[in-house]
Amino acid sequence: MTRKEFMRELRERLGRLSPDERDAACAYYEEYFDEAGAEREQDVIRELGTPQGVASRILAEHAVKAAREAPGNPGKGLSALWFVLLAVLAAPIALPAVLAIAGGIIAAVATLFAVGVAAIGLVIGGVALFVGGFVTLFLTPASALVLFGVAFLLWGAGKIAFAIIGALFSLLGQLVGWLFGRAQGGYYGR
Repeated sequence: MTRKEFMRELRERLGRLSPDERDAACAYYEEYFDEAGAEREQDVIRELGTPQGVASRILAEHAVKAAREAPGNPGKGLSALWFVLLAVLAAPIALPAVLAIAGGIIAAVATLFAVGVAAIGLVIGGVALFVGGFVTLFLTPASALVLFGVAFLLWGAGKIAFAIIGALFSLLGQLVGWLFGRAQGGYYGR
């Protein structure tokens, strides 16, 4: 590899830098080559390493410099103190609030599950009464009609309960999605 090839590849790999920063970095290495002289060109290339390695070091130094100079860096001065102070003061309020919301959601799901089990019980009871109505149909027709009526009433109540449970689960899912979507920037903030 020649000096010219080395510098061309280095310039290409520093493409992320602004033109002024790239020119300054390349000027430094051009001067380094000039001071060594043409007879030591290969020694300088071996000493520096690959253009890729040199570019990586330059870009890393640039990133560190940019991070230190960035406004609002929480590691600087009073900004870090404010973040720590806010975290300490918010913890006694935020943690119980999150736990209360999670507990409320768990309680709502458990209640809906219990109502769902009750609805299944209504439907099973309706089926049992319907079968019982067939059994008593030939012995006491009036009792069979009452059993059929109660069976249809239980089926209807079970069906209404399932519809309500489905709607409530849908609302609960939307609430949870809204709560957690809002915490990450909301649906429209993504």
